[in-house]
Amino acid sequence: MNPFKFHSWVLAAVLVSFLAGCVTHESRPLPQILAKPATAQIPESQLLDVGVQLFDPNIPTDEKEREKAGISADVRKAEARFMPNKLRETLESTGQWGQVRVVPPESDAMDVRIAGKILKSTGSVLHLEITVTDATGRQWLDKTYQSVADVRSYKDGNMTPRDPFQNVYSTIANDILAAREKMAAADLESIHRVAELRFASSLAPYAFKDYLSNDKQGQYRVVRLPAQEDPLYERMERLRERDYALVDTLNEHYSVFAGNMSESYNSWRKYSYNEIEAQDEAKRTALTRKLLGAAAIIGGVLAASKSSTYAGDVIGTAAVIGGVYIAKSGFDKGAEVKLHADSLKQLTDSFQSEVQPMVVDVEGRTLQLKDSAEEQYHEWRRLLKELYENETGLPVVQTPAAAPPAAPAAPNSGG
Repeated sequence: MNPFKFHSWVLAAVLVSFLAGCVTHESRPLPQILAKPATAQIPESQLLDVGVQLFDPNIPTDEKEREKAGISADVRKAEARFMPNKLRETLESTGQWGQVRVVPPESDAMDVRIAGKILKSTGSVLHLEITVTDATGRQWLDKTYQSVADVRSYKDGNMTPRDPFQNVYSTIANDILAAREKMAAADLESIHRVAELRFASSLAPYAFKDYLSNDKQGQYRVVRLPAQEDPLYERMERLRERDYALVDTLNEHYSVFAGNMSESYNSWRKYSYNEIEAQDEAKRTALTRKLLGAAAIIGGVLAASKSSTYAGDVIGTAAVIGGVYIAKSGFDKGAEVKLHADSLKQLTDSFQSEVQPMVVDVEGRTLQLKDSAEEQYHEWRRLLKELYENETGLPVVQTPAAAPPAAPAAPNSGG
């Protein structure tokens, strides 16, 4: 190898390494996706109520797996309440729907139910799995949504920032609307009726189960309707209003919870985004420097071993020394990666301390808006059944009549 050519190659390697360390990853603002608003008044009979269930936080049970994925259990639990509220706000803003509420998973009084699962959530990216079904059991949507953050939301001086992942919520809202627009008016009206009868059947199956049929695919269909001014059904309607009242109270507190955590959560996501970007850049730079350093060391050793001149030996030795320096700078960048990771963990811990559960009082009963909130709603549904029993004087659960004793066998008369 010509020692002067090799010398030029080493200088080029050093220059490339230096430039790699100076390159920054610049994210461009994303085009804004808007949720489609209603352009005409929708008939009351076709205006469907929507329940956005608390999302599945999807937290790995293994601590090492959580650390590897960079998942904070407390932050994920908070996000599982925050994100449904953002989706509720988006749907509500369109005027395309009736009442839109954030609800516990057990709530079954809604015409349309949205279930979500958080697949990945950082200040940089969001991946959600969304399933939408209506009261008849028809599935509208089963889809994964993902997006990078819109960096405009992280700019300083933005007093009312758009959520960095608003495009995700707007896209979900538009997809749900597209599914609804494929249905006939009669289908939408049927969803209303099925929702009402499913609620009645869940509280008093002995009285209302025969009003619906359920096929092998889990699809519900109205078989017959209650008579006008049916006293049992009228009482059930009053209970449904009470259930709505409690769900509205829960929905309001989920909304307050999301509002209270919004500022700290947005700050956490902003700095999380910056740390992730810096960490990724440090990883790229570290890898480049290590590879170039190793190449320079190997090239220097080969050049020195094959050179028969003093100048060649000097150049080869210089290449090895330069390669060691380049590689060392790569390992220094590796330490910087760890520094950014530790900083991200501190930001997460700081955010966790600001999103503690809320305790609320609903009709004299204490509900704690954390994991047990759904259990409290389960208890509330049990009380609704008791209320129905007290008002109607009928048992909530029909006990099968005891079977009469078997008649004694007739004696064998022989023959």
